[in-house]
Amino acid sequence: MAATLVLVAVARLRLLNFPLERDEGEYAYAGQLMLQGVPPYQLAFNMKFPGTYAGYALIMALFGETPAGIHLGLLLLTTATALMLFWLAKNLLDVTAGVVAATAYAVLAAGPDMLGLAGHATHFCAFFATAGLCAMWRARQTGKLWVTLAAGLLFGAAGLMKQHAALIALWAFLAWTVWRLRQREIAPGQRLVSAAIFGAGVVLPFGLCCLVLWRAGVFAQFWFWTIDYARQYAAVVPWDQAPAIFWRSFARITPSGIPLWLTAGTGLALLWREDRLRGARWWLLGFFVASAASVCPDLYFRVHYFLIALPAVALMAAVAVSVARRRWTGRQPFSRLGDWPAWGYALLVAITIVLSARIWFVLPIPQIIRGTCATDHVLYGADPLPEAEMVAQYLRENSPDTARVAVLGSEPEIYFLAHRRSATGYIYIYGQMEPQPFALQMQRNMIGGIEAQKPEFIVFADNQMSWNKRPDSNPTIFHWWDQYQTNYTLVGMTDIISPTNTIVVLGTNFIARYPTAHGSALEIYRRK
Repeated sequence: MAATLVLVAVARLRLLNFPLERDEGEYAYAGQLMLQGVPPYQLAFNMKFPGTYAGYALIMALFGETPAGIHLGLLLLTTATALMLFWLAKNLLDVTAGVVAATAYAVLAAGPDMLGLAGHATHFCAFFATAGLCAMWRARQTGKLWVTLAAGLLFGAAGLMKQHAALIALWAFLAWTVWRLRQREIAPGQRLVSAAIFGAGVVLPFGLCCLVLWRAGVFAQFWFWTIDYARQYAAVVPWDQAPAIFWRSFARITPSGIPLWLTAGTGLALLWREDRLRGARWWLLGFFVASAASVCPDLYFRVHYFLIALPAVALMAAVAVSVARRRWTGRQPFSRLGDWPAWGYALLVAITIVLSARIWFVLPIPQIIRGTCATDHVLYGADPLPEAEMVAQYLRENSPDTARVAVLGSEPEIYFLAHRRSATGYIYIYGQMEPQPFALQMQRNMIGGIEAQKPEFIVFADNQMSWNKRPDSNPTIFHWWDQYQTNYTLVGMTDIISPTNTIVVLGTNFIARYPTAHGSALEIYRRK
């Protein structure tokens, strides 16, 4: 186990300076504002609950406001999750199960196919859900009310990281309540008190979050973005398209980790073949189903959503190997193979590591992002990850600390890296392009905010992946920009021509020789 965790840590350490992707940029910028005393949803709008913002703020307070500091915190977070899974599986079954659960999670959670090297909210959901599961198991053994409360609080905290994990928290409350109410040897009042305490723990984090945001004066914005708009966002994908989207995403996340996914599937089949799990079969199955369901609420099935299900997948893999060792090692026709389940699992882990090894240990960061040939595994394509760093550096070097900046696009990492506050709370443009009833009002609000703030710089993302413009998108903001940009002078751009060719032009003297983008560009405009 130690060797596997060290290998994964080495891979993550090698890539500490990997450029932030836009989700990481959102969390980092919101966390940076929190460290400056600015509450969530005041200068940065998004539909996610604020738990991951607070997690990023804590990580950056400890390790610095840099991509390396963020990714170091992520390494510690995922390692802690793996160690908790070791403890839980060891107590459920045996040491073998603990080793399998820890290693399966660590390897899969760093998988390039799920964008696991980036600090997604689903990593934080997995951490708190696993911690809640461990506390829940301990509460089942001891019956102590403070442990019961702690379990509820941890599941509630998982839901604050991202709304998806609320399904796991709901399962935890229902599972605990049913289990308690079935214990006839305990007085009915004690059973109800235990269920009530667990439920209070689940809802308390959200209640405290609402109270804090209300006291900060941003509750209305919080509710609009995380409830009202989030409901519209989740309704965009038609139900009849969901299966195709799911299988397309699932096909993307499994190639490098397919041996461990198959092992987990075997564990599901073996749950009822092991008498040691007699009291925990439905508990484990319920956690697995709730974790799988938490991938699904909005039907987008983005590849990093699957990270939330990995603790459950790791536990199923642990069941498979532990049961196989106990039931079939030394028996005919397997007797001549020795400890074949352990050796077989070690081989599967080795295969999984080899399938990711080129990205983990060999390729330089630019090639990981974009690839250089047809056989390369491309993670981000034309997304301007390194280019955002260049733009942010230019803004930082050419504006005072108090300058306001606007990004017309969805690249919030620019605000974070430039250490400049946004002139608009709309750090993503996606909602304005969606077929949902708030889209036009969002555009008008963003336009009004920019015109009122008159930012020193505006960065225009001439990049489809930053806008996700659709045929039915409202064009108001584009018409406005065509007119409003006359107040600004183009002073620089980063133009992605091909995977190996990005033209960087910074400064008015150079932009005169290269005035028009030919590829996927970030264009920098300075107020006249």
